[in-house]
Amino acid sequence: SHKLVRLLNQRFIYPNDPDNYFASAVFFPTPDTNASYNAMILRLSRRFSQGFQFDTNYRWSKSNDIVSSEAVGAAANPTYPLDQRQERGPSDFDVRHSFIFSGLWDLPFLRNRKDLAGKILGGWQINGIVTYHTGFPWTPVIGNCPRSNRPIICPARPTAYFGNAGTDTSNQAFLTGSNFSNDGLGNFSTIGATGAVGTPVAGLLPGVGRNSFRGPRYFNIDMAVAKKFGMPSFLGEGAFFEIKANFFNIFNILNLQSFGFNTSSTNIGNPNFGIAERGLAGRVVEIQGRFNF
Repeated sequence: SHKLVRLLNQRFIYPNDPDNYFASAVFFPTPDTNASYNAMILRLSRRFSQGFQFDTNYRWSKSNDIVSSEAVGAAANPTYPLDQRQERGPSDFDVRHSFIFSGLWDLPFLRNRKDLAGKILGGWQINGIVTYHTGFPWTPVIGNCPRSNRPIICPARPTAYFGNAGTDTSNQAFLTGSNFSNDGLGNFSTIGATGAVGTPVAGLLPGVGRNSFRGPRYFNIDMAVAKKFGMPSFLGEGAFFEIKANFFNIFNILNLQSFGFNTSSTNIGNPNFGIAERGLAGRVVEIQGRFNF
């Protein structure tokens, strides 16, 4: 896709702009965003004679863009407005590998019986879904507001990457921040990019690509158990009452939240750099009843 529209703060694109050129942020619809998406999808499914069936899906995909949101705010603004090519990288929602397996089993025990025993003891069904995908991308940033030959940019990307960060996407890595050293200061250079003291080097390119790191991976198992009770024939031949128990994240697996833009998890020098802010929902059990006639 080409020439997608976003709302861009015009203060970010005019070099040599004095502080009072715009009294405040001015957002204008700008058709300057390009994106691409490529994927390979594999599927395997089978239905068996004893009431069991399964469906398996695998997707390898790659989504690139300049910005992934058209909303007003820092997440939709460039970190290097002088050259849009420096903004191109994986989309915020890019998932490189995704795997989903689902299975359903209508238990054969008294399944086709129309008598009282079949209506009371038969009609059991078990199903489950296994979901796995790799982590969403994120960008390390500097919280200070640098200035060179353009207006103040917040946040900015570091000016260099030393190449020594870990690539572990396990929960342990994002609970402890073990992929990075010294809150990220041992992995990235902020020379010329911090505006706390002095003036940064004019036109200094970011040394780290947008969305060049990956956050926590995701793994989850959901299950459900259902029981159908046959109803009297005067309600209709196919009438039944179903009780179903849904178990979301049945094994209470810990999944960590992906990293947001310019948060404590992505801000170099923050004690929580490289650490997930919170976990996702644990086990949830839902009981439902349904009358079908």
